[in-house]
Amino acid sequence: MPDFSGVSLEGKTAIVTGSSRVIGAAIALRLAKRGANVVVNYVSEGSKNRAEEIVQKIEQLGVKAIVFQASVMNLEGIPRLIDAATKISKDGKIDILIHNAALGEEADLKDLKVDMYSSHFDCNVRGPIFLTQAALSYLPRGGRIVFVSSAAARLGFAGHTVYGPTKAANEALARVWAKELGHSHGVTVNCVNPGPVATDQWFQSDEQFLKDMQPMIESTPAAPRVAEVDDIAPLVAFLCTEDAKWTTGSVLCANGGLYN
Repeated sequence: MPDFSGVSLEGKTAIVTGSSRVIGAAIALRLAKRGANVVVNYVSEGSKNRAEEIVQKIEQLGVKAIVFQASVMNLEGIPRLIDAATKISKDGKIDILIHNAALGEEADLKDLKVDMYSSHFDCNVRGPIFLTQAALSYLPRGGRIVFVSSAAARLGFAGHTVYGPTKAANEALARVWAKELGHSHGVTVNCVNPGPVATDQWFQSDEQFLKDMQPMIESTPAAPRVAEVDDIAPLVAFLCTEDAKWTTGSVLCANGGLYN
């Protein structure tokens, strides 16, 4: 008889930041399909309807979901995000924390402004740090933290003077926290690094950038295409399961074999 208990997330509670669309939405739905209750987080009013639609889809799966507006850039909103998660948790615990929300604007070094630097590091680095700090007392032993990184952390794209380093910082945080939180809290911390993914951000990229990327895309070993969100979400979900308990401090490259 098949036994899938090791990949079940039944009864778990998850926060997925930036989960109203694309990769974040796919992750939220995948966790829910495994049985988790999910906080669907969005930032702007323009994303509210999409977030509510994700919540409806999750509830149709027979698990709990709540939509919550907050930006991790605003540290004052973090306690309220934590509180929202405890409201749908069966035991007041937050078992899974997915750091997906991110800014990813492009700018060449010569055009870089301090405001862009500050906003990207506040959202992509400072936000996850202090959200995790706030969640620590709610994370039970066996808890899971997963970052969604980017090819920009590895491939050194022009125009990513700020974005690339923030994603590299996420990967560094996974390694640091794996050591810091393993023995003390029984929590694993990992990172999924997608290659190019068919998201809004990808299609809004500079035309020359997309043209320059085409030869690499066509050489992708798994298939000559960019990834879809459903190529990424299952890997994030797996890292949240009991079967992944011996994986921590790792970066799982979800890029069709483009790089390690």
